[in-house]
Amino acid sequence: MLYSYFVEKSVRESFDHVNDHRWDEAVKALAPNVHHRVSGAHALGGERRDKEAMRRWFERLGRVLPNLHLTVNHIWVKGWPWHTTVFAQWDGTATLLNGDA
Repeated sequence: MLYSYFVEKSVRESFDHVNDHRWDEAVKALAPNVHHRVSGAHALGGERRDKEAMRRWFERLGRVLPNLHLTVNHIWVKGWPWHTTVFAQWDGTATLLNGDA
């Protein structure tokens, strides 16, 4: 399906924006009512519910894991423009500021 192709391409570009620390570009693709949650009581944990909060979270991500690299393994797209679900499977690698992997 052609629509799925373009959605997958957009999602991959968003991961590239994160890898390149282009936070404003990464946030552009998000829905205005985004809901993003990372479990745990740590620097990246918590919930965000709008684009501005996501942009700030991405900035924090870049400070906490400055050499983070995300590799997209697979993207699944289901539905049409009025009701699309996207699932991305990815791996992340980074070296912490103290040198730990």
